[in-house]
Amino acid sequence: MMRPMGARALVKRVDAPKPESSLIITPETVEAKPSPYAVVIAVGKLVQGGFAPADVVLLHDYAGAPCNVELDGEVIEAVVVSEDDVLCVVEGL
Repeated sequence: MMRPMGARALVKRVDAPKPESSLIITPETVEAKPSPYAVVIAVGKLVQGGFAPADVVLLHDYAGAPCNVELDGEVIEAVVVSEDDVLCVVEGL
């Protein structure tokens, strides 16, 4: 397991929720971008705080440095992000 240093967090990107309306057409260029949603796996010493492990957060586009982490015996693709890259905590997802 990795422990982020300073005001950083280790997150795993998750798929963005799809709109339920059939009237909205998503262009292919939007599908090519990484999802802005992520689940927090671990946090360092945050300055502002406001989020904790297991929270779903919204990130800046292309935020963070990708890495592979072993979690519960499985290797996952994760991202180390700065605390400033976290825009908000998503509730009720």
